[in-house]
Parts: sequence; structure tokens; C-alpha cells
Amino acid sequence: MIAQNWNFTLLDTCFFRTGQPFHAGEGGYNRITSFFPPPMSTLQGAIRSALAATWGWHPGKNTKWPKELGDATNLGQLFFRGPYLIKTDKDRAGKYLFPAPLHLLVKETPGTNPEILTAFLVPGEMTSCDLGPTVCLPRIKKETKLEGARLADNFYLTREGYAAAIKGKNPPTKEIFKKKSLWQGEPRTGLKCNPDTRTAEDHNLYRIEHIRPDYHLKIGVIVGGLPAKQPSLLQKIVPLGGEGRLAAVEINSTTPDKYLDLLPSCPPLEQSKDGKIRFTLSLITPCPANNMEKLVKEGPDDIPGKCISACIGKSQLYGGWDLKNNKPRPLQPYLPPGSTWFFEAVAEEKKEVKALHGKCISDKAVQPYGYGQVLIGKWEVD
Repeated sequence: MIAQNWNFTLLDTCFFRTGQPFHAGEGGYNRITSFFPPPMSTLQGAIRSALAATWGWHPGKNTKWPKELGDATNLGQLFFRGPYLIKTDKDRAGKYLFPAPLHLLVKETPGTNPEILTAFLVPGEMTSCDLGPTVCLPRIKKETKLEGARLADNFYLTREGYAAAIKGKNPPTKEIFKKKSLWQGEPRTGLKCNPDTRTAEDHNLYRIEHIRPDYHLKIGVIVGGLPAKQPSLLQKIVPLGGEGRLAAVEINSTTPDKYLDLLPSCPPLEQSKDGKIRFTLSLITPCPANNMEKLVKEGPDDIPGKCISACIGKSQLYGGWDLKNNKPRPLQPYLPPGSTWFFEAVAEEKKEVKALHGKCISDKAVQPYGYGQVLIGKWEVD
């Protein structure tokens, strides 16, 4: 089996539907917004369909779906990691970007060349609140003063910037990217037409928001478990997302070791005076949240040590398209990338903790999709 790195370049605007209803009077939204980056449920469908077509499958015809690509409920022998955003420069060199961990605070200075100042949250003193009688809510570090700072939920960090952040160091401004510098939303108005009469249908006016990515922005996905004897993808232009918008695909071979080198390196976890190691666990891909309350309060299952506190983003609803039954899949809640937990563990568990770096901590059934991939950082009591 082999692994490949698929890099998608969107050739136009794109639309990746959220859980918002399209029907008038439902939800009261000004417009229907789009996910970006697209969820893996969308990307894996585009990848598997493109591979199946190359291997002889044709939709709507009596041809057999390749068994190596799984079926409607599983991925077969395949596995995915990502998606990751990639910012290329004029020399086509690409920088991988990762959603900033939510224990990072940011503040932009005014001016034509603003500097981005940063600070960190740490678990505070024990208190009683609606989450329970013994809760340590996050607070800014005592020696830090950064008035007007806010969560970095609209920012991405380069590999170097993220590596600094998980070491507890302030990432340089040049390693921080705002979402609006990577993509913009474009409102669109649509009207459904009857294909027989070529006239507009009543009650079918809609407003949606497309995404226009920066010219140098790509979406990267690692595809593993591919059979070596099957033919390579021939058609390098594939439909991706709603309305059949097109994306160009660049495919390169990779290996597990080479792929892990794309991620920020794990910082050294030092034992404190009380014999404990303190580490953060930050999502870089969405994580299914079947038991939301337990996941927020106690952290993911099978993590060494004890969860002390957390900085959790607003949950998102992902579904996808059921190609077999030609209908949307049920929406499921996911924690967003950037969500961060603070843990304490004994020093003897250091090796086990470091082994989590770059791994997926979601349920085993969905790990092949790349959900719940985490990076390990460190924090200190102040």
C-alpha cells in the first residue's frame, strides 16, 4: 500500500453547505453560509469518486464499486488525514497552516503595518459555577497584560508559529494569518428554474455565501492505504462541493515519516517540582462529540492524567452527502479545530503523552477519516 498527498486548488468560488435550512421561514438567516475549509466528509467523497472512476466505476451504470475504496459506511483499506490549508508563495513553496489553539489570545496594533500581539490562557483558581463546584476556568497568565485581547479563533499559524505557541512562546507576526487574508465570503442570489418551461419556479429564491479563496491557497489531504497496482488518477480536475464547482488536484507520493514532518514538532515536556508534567491537547481537525458534556469537562477518553481545564470552541454540525441513497447524511456535532484541553499527568506517563502528538483521539470507527487529530503542547502554573 502507498500514501499520497493530494493538494486541491479551487478554480472558482466554492460552497460547502452547513446545517442551515434553505426553506423560507426556517432559521431566520440572512444568507446560507459555507464551511471552509471543507469537512473531510466532503473531501473523502470527492477523492474516492475520482479514484473509482479511474479504476473503472461509472455512476449510474452497472459497474462495480472498487472494494479497496470501502462502501457507503466505511473507507475500506483507506485512511485520510487533514484537511490542511497550504499557503504558497511565488516560488510555489507551500507553508502548512493550522488553526490557532484557543488558549492563545491575540491583539492587533493599529496602523498600516499592524503587529499581532499574543498572550496565553492557563487554568485559573478553583471555583464553583454552572459546570460544577470544583472548576478551574481559564484566565490570562498573571504576569501578562494585554488589554483588548481576544481568542485567536479567526487566525491560522504556520508550522513555525504553531511550534512556538505550543512551547508557550509568542509566535512572530509573520507566522500568523487572519482568515480574511486567506479567503473571503461572496454573497450570491439564486433562483431555481423549471427545466421544461425554462421559467422561474415560485418560492425558490435563495441567498447563499460562496467562498473565494486566496489565489495562492490550497487544501491538502493525506490519502493512505492506496493499492500500489491500481492506475494513477488520470483526470486532475474534479468536482468539489456544492454546484459541482471544480478544483485542480496535484498528487505527490509521501510516507508516514515524511507526512509527520509537515506537523509542528512536539515540545519537550519537563517535569515540575511536584513531579507532574503539564500538557495541552489541541485539535487541528474537527472531533466528533457524541457526548458533548463529558468531552468538554473531562477531555477525550484514554488520555493520560487528569483534565484540569479547557478552551472549547462552538460546536459545528457536519453531515455530508450519501451518494448511494442520493440524500444528505444526518447532521452530527463536532468540536472545532483549535479546541484545547489542559492536562496534568505523572512524569512516568511522558512517553505515552508524547506518542499522542499528531494522532487522532476520536472514536476508532471515524479515525480513518482523520477526525480528532491533536498536537501536544505544554503549560506552566503561574
